[in-house]
Amino acid sequence: MTLDAALAELIAAGDSGAAQERVLRTLVAEGVFVPVHQDGSLYHLQHRDGTAALQICATAEAVQHVEGASDTFFADALRLMEVVREVGARRLIVTGSDGWRFVLPAEHLFRTVSEHGIPGAGQLLRLTWSTHPLAVALRDSVFRRLREFPDVHCVWVSWARWLDTGHEQLMVHMAVGDQLPSAAAKRLMAVLLSEEITLGDADPSVTMLALHRVTHADAIADLDRMALDTVRIDHSTGRIELLSREFDDPAAAEAARRALDDQRQRDGWPSPEQVREAHAQQPRRRWWQRS
Repeated sequence: MTLDAALAELIAAGDSGAAQERVLRTLVAEGVFVPVHQDGSLYHLQHRDGTAALQICATAEAVQHVEGASDTFFADALRLMEVVREVGARRLIVTGSDGWRFVLPAEHLFRTVSEHGIPGAGQLLRLTWSTHPLAVALRDSVFRRLREFPDVHCVWVSWARWLDTGHEQLMVHMAVGDQLPSAAAKRLMAVLLSEEITLGDADPSVTMLALHRVTHADAIADLDRMALDTVRIDHSTGRIELLSREFDDPAAAEAARRALDDQRQRDGWPSPEQVREAHAQQPRRRWWQRS
């Protein structure tokens, strides 16, 4: 189904939850066209409450219905999330080729990517072990909380690079026993990001992808072969294990940290000193550290 067709179905259905979900899933799978002004600047609206709304189009032709826009560029789901973050958009105004418009909360885009992933993108994804402080904090937080979630059996934390777009972020994979989209994985991720870790503006983004332990057995076996930070539990005995190259080979951990420092300098990430200073200035914020 095209995004145009999904949007028309949504409007005809009177904004049903199922139709809205189809719009979001199609948007993530197919991508959108983002209008720009003549000078190339992004086209977005400012609401009376001060929040921004990003205009997006189902097709390139739909830009004719966006007053003041002169051109568009194509954005897949990852690029669109970057644009949403860039303008601080709270809403997405989706315009179809026939001029119909519908408003979606921007947070629903992130939720859909987190719960369902991006179709086909896994073939272009490179996962590597990471010593980024946020990756370590996620790993340790999972170890502390995993016993509370009997439907989650294993968690991998990695640094992800999307080879087709160059987008980089932290990735949390979860092997689950409940039906996808996994409610257990969603609850665990919510606990991690609300009770254990508070993300700062300069932090890398974090995406979670749940895998069914039977349906996705091959993908789970591939993750196990990558030597990523892994937290695994046997819920029948309560035995939990934490696997990391940091413990197996301190020299490898140190080499990874040096590589991370080099990347931090190239990409302008905050230094450890800046991190500590930011934390000191905001004592009630837990950032990467435990509370």
